[in-house]
Amino acid sequence: MLRYRALDDQRYDEIITEAKGRLPWLCPVWTDHNAHDPGITILELMAWYKEMQQYQMNRLTPALERALLELAGARPLRESPAECALEIPPDAPERPERARLTSSEGTSFELAEAVPARRPKLERVLIRRGDEFLDAVEFLATGAAFAPFALNGTLLLGFSRRPENVLRLWFRVETPAGVPRNPPDKDFEPPRELVWAFDDSGTVAPLSDETFALSWSGFVTLPAPRVWRKGRDGLYWLSLRQSYGGCEEQIRISGLSAGRYRAVQRETVSNAYAFAVRPEPGQEIELNDAFARRAALTLFLRTDDGWACLHEDKFFQKPQGPSLIRGSLSTHGRRVNIDASGAADDGKPNLLALCQDPSRASGLRMKARGKPGEALWLNTEGKTVLTENFSLLCQTLYRDGVIRPAMWRSTDTLSACDPRDRVFVWDAARETIRFGDGNHGAVPCPGVVTVMNLSLSLCGGGNLPAGTSLAFQDDGAPVGNSTARGGRDREELWQCRSRLLRRLADTGKCVSAEDYARCAKATPGLRVAGAKALPGFDRNTPKQRKSAYISVVTLPASDAPEPLADERFLTAVNRQLERNRQICVRTEAIPARYLSFSIVARLLALPETRREALIEVLERFFAPREERIGAGGSLNEITAALQKAPGVLQVEQLDLRRIDQNIYENAAGDLVIPPDAILRFTGAQLELHTL
Repeated sequence: MLRYRALDDQRYDEIITEAKGRLPWLCPVWTDHNAHDPGITILELMAWYKEMQQYQMNRLTPALERALLELAGARPLRESPAECALEIPPDAPERPERARLTSSEGTSFELAEAVPARRPKLERVLIRRGDEFLDAVEFLATGAAFAPFALNGTLLLGFSRRPENVLRLWFRVETPAGVPRNPPDKDFEPPRELVWAFDDSGTVAPLSDETFALSWSGFVTLPAPRVWRKGRDGLYWLSLRQSYGGCEEQIRISGLSAGRYRAVQRETVSNAYAFAVRPEPGQEIELNDAFARRAALTLFLRTDDGWACLHEDKFFQKPQGPSLIRGSLSTHGRRVNIDASGAADDGKPNLLALCQDPSRASGLRMKARGKPGEALWLNTEGKTVLTENFSLLCQTLYRDGVIRPAMWRSTDTLSACDPRDRVFVWDAARETIRFGDGNHGAVPCPGVVTVMNLSLSLCGGGNLPAGTSLAFQDDGAPVGNSTARGGRDREELWQCRSRLLRRLADTGKCVSAEDYARCAKATPGLRVAGAKALPGFDRNTPKQRKSAYISVVTLPASDAPEPLADERFLTAVNRQLERNRQICVRTEAIPARYLSFSIVARLLALPETRREALIEVLERFFAPREERIGAGGSLNEITAALQKAPGVLQVEQLDLRRIDQNIYENAAGDLVIPPDAILRFTGAQLELHTL
């Protein structure tokens, strides 16, 4: 281990004393070492300066700490905006992407996707069990949860209008209490299999499923069928059945919608769109979002000589070059017809459309002087800049010696950049854009710096509760929303350091038996209620201990009274163990087996004591859980459990009766079971005596 060396190991008085002690050797003629001597005054000044230098050398600056964290593979997490879902009525007008919404407190949201004019309208929700149909609309109206696939049921969804391209449904799934589900992984299958089918079109595979086979709430996107005829009640029907239910909880749904759309808590200030057009007149482009409708437009055309301004709105200076521009507003955004003669014809984007908020346009252009380490101030009104897509257009010196505009991107630090990297750093505390010094990051040439992509957000402050009064800014139409989640401020260095230490503390590789059990319980996409690793144990040869062999008994989180892992569940756990096992160690995930027994007891109790209550106490005591794996039946523990039951005064006699042949009784009367088994309590004969 490297030892920490303290560089600030001397104080002012110590430095002065050591320096005065060396004076007789360095200058014997200097005999007056008192404070009034000018030489001593200079010595004291140098001692003070040395102490300050040592203090600074011993400090770990934020820039150095950030660089060290990056070397260790940890970077502070970027800021992220909050997201919520909007419930758009089927008869509401269409909305383009980036349509602005505001809350009563002034918090801004934007649609992350367009709301089309033709949208599906969900009219009926039925549950079919055999020849019977159950209407689930009442459950959805009250928010009550129901199990559509219980007793081999099928969920039927009837639509009065069919979608244009895709059908996207939102499900609110009730997650059971207790063990949470582990985050999913692309290499692991969902815990169950669902089959989607359109009437007259057959089965269909979802384009995307955020619910992980209805394991939690989210969106499911299906491709709209080419042929979809009306059926019962004149509706378009979609069916959903469960072909394989797995060994975990039963799916319970409490909400279903076909009119939910995402909204992001952000405020777009500037946005650039890139196009590849042909180098000829009459080229039409379309900017399909609401921000382009209200923004000021600037067009840049890339020729063989580089980027050149083709058109600017009137609040900018007069454009240079051709300006044959015709434009109009469309339903979804803005159409522009341009003369692209002279554009570079190489198949790459050669047209850049810049849209900027007119109320902020004057502050989105800054003047750079071309000095190393230059900083430019950008007014963000105290809001957080989303740096992931933050970019600038700066005058740049190319290799051929010509200065042309070029795109510069945002980076977290300049320490790892070379002299030609076109990057900048955003300093949120000072609201400044800082460029490189020519050694770490390039230096822009003197000229205008234009903000190309800029979005502002409240980040952590945008996590608003459900039911916030959101309304569209253009017409004031109110809309319902779910809880806004995911808003996060930029991670501080101390938080990044703590996260790195937690990650280093967990190597992921398994060494001890506890490591293998913990690894099994962290299987992606599953709810593992319990796991116990058995080194050297093989169920096929239980009396022979195998070296370098580990069996892991797993219990799924299930609604069943006796949870039993199935083949799909065990396959996922085996894949997880295979990832993290040691070399030359064989692992196998096995289900627990249940061995039956019963109890005979004579108790002294109060007259009001009920046998049913005592049976419930014993059932809770022997309920399948991780602690019961391999744990036999102890007379003392069972006696203590009964003694704590309400109304029981004394346990006079207690006998354990084994039913399964794999259970044996020791000399003390306790039941001993194999390490991979769980005792199954089948009943009790209780004889109650009262005072």
